[in-house]
Amino acid sequence: MPPRLVIFDMDDVLCHYDLGRRLRALSQISGKTPRDIRAAIWDSGFEDDADSGGYPDADVYLAEFSYRIGYTITRQQWIAARRESMIPSGDVLALAEAIGKVSRLAIYTNNGPIVKSSLDELFPEAAAIFKERYCSYEFGTKKPDPDSFTKLLAQIKIPPSDTWFIDDKRSNVQGAKLAGLKAHHFRSYEALAKDVKSMGFAIAGITP
Repeated sequence: MPPRLVIFDMDDVLCHYDLGRRLRALSQISGKTPRDIRAAIWDSGFEDDADSGGYPDADVYLAEFSYRIGYTITRQQWIAARRESMIPSGDVLALAEAIGKVSRLAIYTNNGPIVKSSLDELFPEAAAIFKERYCSYEFGTKKPDPDSFTKLLAQIKIPPSDTWFIDDKRSNVQGAKLAGLKAHHFRSYEALAKDVKSMGFAIAGITP
């Protein structure tokens, strides 16, 4: 039988994530260079800290983001720049929608509070399919920590043995397996579609 719960990573699974496009969008908004923005937010460890629960309040997170880049960015500007970096993967989304007719669906992504509260604006294509959305900051740790999966499933109330997790990062897949989940290392739609069949899903129209 198919697993009762299927969890998808978001970036580079349900969509292609392009940090360069996001940095350029933030640069146009703030007047700062993409290199300086990357150094202030990503290379400094700030974003990793936020993903791990360091800034659980969206307003506090946004204020610190603004302080670090030296420009007061609004929530809508932050969302617009994040959305600019996300190119939906239509084939994977369609496959997820089909899986959702059989099993429970969830998104689990390493992200902070604004992604959690604004997915309808950021990624409406996924929001229409996934009613359950979880971000790592909620659990005080992030993938690939096996504890992040344990805390997630304790909230969802489905055992790891009945859960299938899909992620593009091998380390996250290994973390999920250490927590007892079945897992797929996403590399292509074709490979995922093949594994969907092997997991017991009988979904019409699946290629390859």
